[in-house]
Amino acid sequence: MGIKTGKPGVWLAMLIWLVSSCGGTQRAAYGEVRQPENRLHRQIDPLLVDLVSDFIPGVSLYIETSGERYYGSAGYADLQTQAPMTSQTLIPSGSAGKKLVGLLAATLHDKQHLNLDEPVLPWVVKYMVGRIQNLETMTLRQLLNHSAGIVEYNDVGELDFIWAQLADEVHRKGNRFALQFVLDQPAYFEPGSGFAYSNSGYVLAGMVIENKLKQPLGELIHEHVLEPLALTETFVKGYDVEADDVASGYFFNMEEPDFILPYRQRYNTKQLIVNTALADAPVASSARDMAKLLKAIIVKEQSVNERIYRNMVGDAHLQTARWLPDFLQGELYYGLGVMVEKYDEGVLYHHGGNEFGYITQSVYLAEQDVAIGLIANCGAQDECDEPVIALTHTLIEYFIADNSD
Repeated sequence: MGIKTGKPGVWLAMLIWLVSSCGGTQRAAYGEVRQPENRLHRQIDPLLVDLVSDFIPGVSLYIETSGERYYGSAGYADLQTQAPMTSQTLIPSGSAGKKLVGLLAATLHDKQHLNLDEPVLPWVVKYMVGRIQNLETMTLRQLLNHSAGIVEYNDVGELDFIWAQLADEVHRKGNRFALQFVLDQPAYFEPGSGFAYSNSGYVLAGMVIENKLKQPLGELIHEHVLEPLALTETFVKGYDVEADDVASGYFFNMEEPDFILPYRQRYNTKQLIVNTALADAPVASSARDMAKLLKAIIVKEQSVNERIYRNMVGDAHLQTARWLPDFLQGELYYGLGVMVEKYDEGVLYHHGGNEFGYITQSVYLAEQDVAIGLIANCGAQDECDEPVIALTHTLIEYFIADNSD
């Protein structure tokens, strides 16, 4: 989306037109105690209400600037019970949760509990050794910055991973479940010689961290990330019971009669996603906590020091990213769970998540000191993804333009 303009009002008017034209828009009450109205509420509240549609049941947005905090929500967390979406609503964060694993690994490295640049082979379960190509030379850093060349588990076979998920929705599935699809598959390239976004890298990294430290990943995330940063609205799937108390997620297959999920039926994906507890999408979170996490990494708050920051997003460790979404047509790089987009006026940090029934966006504009967290309980279909991404894009451009006035 390469639209450019210098006036915030034009951006807001254009987005109202965009989301209203998606069809089936339903007006929804906010259903929560509101803050005193301020500039952001007057400009953004109507956009959230108009975003809700037949394909986007509910949305929650948090924005933190140097002088204001905005909480907003619209629509429903559950269509059956009509429970409203609120600013405290949690959803599975998908790949936006990779920042937590990247921060955990960088923190453990800083505390000398592990080394990001040592081979992971000694900490991989024995039956996988020899069945993951190039395992003997892969490092934890390479797994986390997508330069290890390990095959993406979603790309194996004809939707083999998703079929296996659907075959048993009610039982918990962990890292070993996903890694079974990686075994005996050819690598994309030699470790360190390329870039290919692979969820499998994070799944394997999660297993390695657990095995090396002999602690559950959930316990480590709480001890080294959530508690030091006071992220009280984030919970680890498969570890915290609170992670099950999330909004229902909805997928509406409108285009593919032969697709794996029902055709022209709204499918509730909550049980499917909650019970798939993998290190590539480890948490359920609120919009606020996603925004605060990313900001904490970049501005080095509390437990995040300069060494951790450099390992996560410092230029020396960034990988040139390919085939990943950008917002400002800048040069895109990948650190440890964070995308770094360098554009003419500054640097934008971001990482979203998108899976059946859920979409998340987390953004930090460095020059403007603006953190944005956005969640919606739909995902993996254009009728949901495009308006949500458009809203994120518009908010980014709005704050860039607002800062330059």
